[in-house]
Amino acid sequence: MIQSKNISPIAFWLVAVVFAGDEFRQNQWECLLVMFAALELVPRSLRLLGRPQPDWYAFAAALFCCAYFFEGFWFLALPYLVWAVWMTLREATELLLPKNRQLLDFVRVFALGYWATGAAFAVMYLIGIQPLGFDLVIVSLTAAHFHLAGFVLTTLVFAQIRAMPSRWTKSLGWASLIGMPLVAAGITGSQLGFPAVLEQVSALGFVIFAFAFIVQQLRLAKQPKYAQTPRWLWRVGVGCLLIGVVLAAMYALRFQYPDPWVNIPNMKIWHGTLNTLGFAWLSLLGYERMK
Repeated sequence: MIQSKNISPIAFWLVAVVFAGDEFRQNQWECLLVMFAALELVPRSLRLLGRPQPDWYAFAAALFCCAYFFEGFWFLALPYLVWAVWMTLREATELLLPKNRQLLDFVRVFALGYWATGAAFAVMYLIGIQPLGFDLVIVSLTAAHFHLAGFVLTTLVFAQIRAMPSRWTKSLGWASLIGMPLVAAGITGSQLGFPAVLEQVSALGFVIFAFAFIVQQLRLAKQPKYAQTPRWLWRVGVGCLLIGVVLAAMYALRFQYPDPWVNIPNMKIWHGTLNTLGFAWLSLLGYERMK
């Protein structure tokens, strides 16, 4: 069962969803998903990375969410951003110390870096900054992607390596270090006028990475040493990811195989929700209940 101390972030988010109103929910659904990530997924992921947060983190996350609803109050999101950047720099500095480094150390640092990048894009969206001329919707979606496909997915790869160390999970660890940067580079290249095939190749490469992750999580879910609850959470979670990955592949191939349904508004709702409330949340809950 979900403990009472874990109900408040979800309750806060549900209030925010209601408070947002129909227009906000329809046009800026990805913003609500970023809020859910900040309130619920980030603290769970940081605990999984062995970096539990102080009690005041919840207040910083709540301020971050409030910044979305009060125009001109973008500075409310700064504590969240500063903390994410500080944690990333602190962990990255540890890598410079003269001692043995393992793959998990790099995966943890990159996961934190994705979180900080997502927080930075969220603040840019709130301010109205459009790097390289990207539409603000793309800036907002980038914040969501770095929180989910970057931070949470890399954290789950970290957990997979710890739970089931093997050549395959370690390969996923190395892939998590380059997956999001390559996708970001492909999208940036398209914005700068380079052929769209670069974006498609990087996106499809990330799809392959996600499929490999799904296989490994299903293998973990087959192990009888874990209770039924985490095993079912992992199965349902990767089921949601599988649908999300198929949608992502359809979007990447939209130029060769156009489909009027495959557009940003639909992707924000279906792809984003499946990955956030389905895959990410359920998978994290599974790892918290695996012992």
